[in-house]
Amino acid sequence: METGLQNVPQGKIVNIEDQAMSISGLLGQVKLIQEVMEKVMKKDEHYGTIPGTKKPTLLKPGAEKLCLTFRLDPDYQIIREVRDKDFIAYTVKCNLTHIPTSQNIASGVGSCNSKETKYRYRFIDESTGVPVPKKYWDAKDAGDNKEMKRSLQIPNMEGEMRASKIDGQWVIAKSQRIENDNPWDLDNTIIKMACKRALVAATLNATAASDIFTQDLEDMPEEIIKTTSGKPEPEKIEEKPEPLTDAQLKDIRAKIDQKESLSSTEKTTFFNWIKDNKAETMTTKGKKVITKRGAEEIIKNLNALFTEYTGGIFDNKSSEISDVNAPI
Repeated sequence: METGLQNVPQGKIVNIEDQAMSISGLLGQVKLIQEVMEKVMKKDEHYGTIPGTKKPTLLKPGAEKLCLTFRLDPDYQIIREVRDKDFIAYTVKCNLTHIPTSQNIASGVGSCNSKETKYRYRFIDESTGVPVPKKYWDAKDAGDNKEMKRSLQIPNMEGEMRASKIDGQWVIAKSQRIENDNPWDLDNTIIKMACKRALVAATLNATAASDIFTQDLEDMPEEIIKTTSGKPEPEKIEEKPEPLTDAQLKDIRAKIDQKESLSSTEKTTFFNWIKDNKAETMTTKGKKVITKRGAEEIIKNLNALFTEYTGGIFDNKSSEISDVNAPI
């Protein structure tokens, strides 16, 4: 790897172009990265493509291949650490050193914490006995999240459902998401994720490969890391959301009133929790209001929301029910 770096006495004024990589060296580095990608790396193992994007996403195994190619040795330093009873967070800096010359080439920073969605919650699955339909896997391969959700619907069944492997069989399961009350089980995973993100960032910085790869996104849900043609999806025209109707508001409050296990104050708090945490909202003249579609989801999934709310993972502070179209 031609670097053009020379030893310069400290304090001496230099022209940075004198230390620049030559054009031939720069072209050679780009060509080498492209050859490694073509002849060594594998799609969905070393890199993936997010649907609708033009560039592949560099994954950790791909970053390791580039470090091996350019003889770069990663060294990790924790620059921020939070290890409380209910919260763990790490910010890590990865420094890459050129092994033959011992020169520091580049660095990158990555972070991870236990409040990220994939670490904050765990699922309790109850089998429905219904096998996962083929159209679910077809939609999964295509990266169509909406079609995947639709394919898991069972008539007359309320609550959240997902594909789950239970007793060795893939079935549709009624799933209850609850807060992970012991993030310490994930301590090692969280610090490794921070290191991985730092490594990919440092590798892109060191190899100037951001024009070939995007930043690491491999911690995104598996179903959306799929290879596509690289052509961006046509822009979708979003329908303008409508605020909820008076009938919907009345229906929501009536369903909450049916929860006899809640006191009047707790019903108030439950309503406000839904509005603050679960309602699809729109902005009108600087105010957030529940949308008509958001109200439909609330009415449809109220029992599941009630189960989640009473799981003890949210602060049940009493408050007065405010107008649903008031600022949130």
